[in-house]
Amino acid sequence: MFGSAAFASAIGAPSPSPARNVALAHELNSAALDGDDERVKRLLAQLLQCPNRRTEERLRVQVAALEEFFYAMRSLAITDDLTGVHNRRGFEWMASRLLRNLSRERRGALLLYVDVDNLKVTNDTLGHATGDQLLRAASTALRRACGESTIIGRIGGDEFAVLSRQIGADTNGLLRQRINDAIEDCNATGQFPPLSMSIGAADFDPLRPASILALLERADRAMYLEKFRNGGQE
Repeated sequence: MFGSAAFASAIGAPSPSPARNVALAHELNSAALDGDDERVKRLLAQLLQCPNRRTEERLRVQVAALEEFFYAMRSLAITDDLTGVHNRRGFEWMASRLLRNLSRERRGALLLYVDVDNLKVTNDTLGHATGDQLLRAASTALRRACGESTIIGRIGGDEFAVLSRQIGADTNGLLRQRINDAIEDCNATGQFPPLSMSIGAADFDPLRPASILALLERADRAMYLEKFRNGGQE
């Protein structure tokens, strides 16, 4: 992100001292990543402080523009360029926030750890462009299957994670069926190589809350058990 002095110069606001620039930049980055809208607005107003009341309207417009810019930058920072889902940083941040909320609400959740089968073989035999196509197909299938209310991230080269609130007595079975249906729909279009996924699951119990990293580790182990039980390859 740009430093506060660059913003002030670009819009004609008075430039704060270098020490204050650094402090404001750190605070703005932290507030933006935390999604703290009110704190972002307050800090931007400090950055663009006006010497008199006649400039208040200009300040309001500038703060609104800079707020939009900051959230656009945050979106870029937490998005995987290839697939359009969250990158690992974004997934862990969003998932951790959701788990904290679910703990307070005493509601459960399900984490799915998804491995795209045979990506290494695809890259080695058909090239990385074809492998990238396979990864994009996987992310599309997951988004269609799981919907907007879930948090989806690409957390490794061929690995995705899905965090969903409990949506019934068998959230695991329901999501797996939706994902299988989405894979079938994808392959019916002539997707080559065909899309296949191995999936492991871990439940989140709000009465015994676990971190997102602990859930990822548990679901990862379950995924590998499924993959090798079915004779899958990396």
